Amino acid sequence: MAFSVCFVFMALLIAINYGNLYRLSSSMQFFEISEELNSTILEMRRYEKNFFLFHSDSDIEENISYTTRLNLILNREEENLVKSIGKNNYHQFLKYVRDYSSLMESLRGSSGKDMEWLESQTRIRRSGQDLLVFADQLVHNERRAIKQLLQQMGSFPMINLLILIILLVFVIFFIGEKMVRPLARITRESEAIAQGVFHGMISPFGNPKNEIYRLIAALNQMMHELESRHEQLVQSRKIAAVGTLTSGIAHEINNPINNLSLTLESLIENHEAMDPAERLQLYRDALDQVERASDTVKNLLEFSRANHPKLEAVSLDEVIDKTARLFNNEFKIHKVRFSKEIRSPVPALRLDKGGLQQVLVNLFLNGIQAMPKGGELKVVLERTRDEVRLDVTDTGVGIPPENLEKVFDPFFTTKKEGEGTGLGLSVSYSIIRKHGGRMQVQSGDGSGTTFSIFLPAGSAV
Repeated sequence: MAFSVCFVFMALLIAINYGNLYRLSSSMQFFEISEELNSTILEMRRYEKNFFLFHSDSDIEENISYTTRLNLILNREEENLVKSIGKNNYHQFLKYVRDYSSLMESLRGSSGKDMEWLESQTRIRRSGQDLLVFADQLVHNERRAIKQLLQQMGSFPMINLLILIILLVFVIFFIGEKMVRPLARITRESEAIAQGVFHGMISPFGNPKNEIYRLIAALNQMMHELESRHEQLVQSRKIAAVGTLTSGIAHEINNPINNLSLTLESLIENHEAMDPAERLQLYRDALDQVERASDTVKNLLEFSRANHPKLEAVSLDEVIDKTARLFNNEFKIHKVRFSKEIRSPVPALRLDKGGLQQVLVNLFLNGIQAMPKGGELKVVLERTRDEVRLDVTDTGVGIPPENLEKVFDPFFTTKKEGEGTGLGLSVSYSIIRKHGGRMQVQSGDGSGTTFSIFLPAGSAV
């Protein structure tokens, strides 16, 4: 619509300018005819006056020659003259010329008496004066018409400019309101999607047949599909982490079961010799081992469960401890020392507990795998003015500088084939972005790695 309006306006300008140029060209052409008529009549009158002054036959012959030329011009330009001055005026002008021509012809054949010439002179001069006045009026009228047309054409560009500015403002407003704002909105949503942040559906607006409406509908469908795939990806990473932790978890469960088995055997073999207090203590020991195994299984199930993001009051200190317990045996097997430091009090935040634990599991796994000969994995928690910062630092092999910018890219990994999918850090980055936070990495080849998580302190409960 906007470009159609512009096209119609420009076409109208071209048509008007063409019409003005055509009128100006016609007026200039008729002005030349009028000038030619006027100059011819002036020459006729000049030789007429010379004849009456000097009575020379050559003067009257020149006069008649110009009179004949005037007739030829009138016949040649009849169509243009009729169009410009009208049919009646043209015939009146033609009558004046014929009367003048007839008088000059009669004068040429007269006997030359002074009285006859005197009478002819009066009529000829009157007729010539009529011709000259008529021709002067033609030139004057046409000059005035050309001047008016030039004045109109002079003001026309300014009027065009004013209309064009108004039209431009309309087009800018129209395109901005109907196209640029929706596209900017779509751009913001697309950037958020690229970072793994889903704000819900974009409300379509306008005519359902409109391209922007259909684009928003398609984007909403894509967001729905991406969010579904994202949840599946997070869950697949959980399952992968569970697979990595299986041996450690089996050991964690096996120890309390063995202890429980020994306790029960002691009760069976020596229950008669035991006093009630000893038996009660063994029962309590057995119950402690059952609770220990139950807690391990509960933590594992809670972590691996496919749950939708749910914001709740979360203590980061507790989540760190809970995640570390899942890795107790992994730490022992890989000779990794785990430590935690809280540098300043951190309030509970409204977070997705499962998502945050998923991030820590991914970072712990990466840290352990980066220290094949053992080392230290340290978690530091502190609150700055506007953010809560959580650092996970390992003393492993580090990340080469050329790979630092790629570590959060999907499917990028520096591990050997079969040891990593390249999705752990990408999923973690997406989860933190979903919470309105950000992740950074600092590392050097052979000097360890620190992953920093920044969460908005405004989400404190």
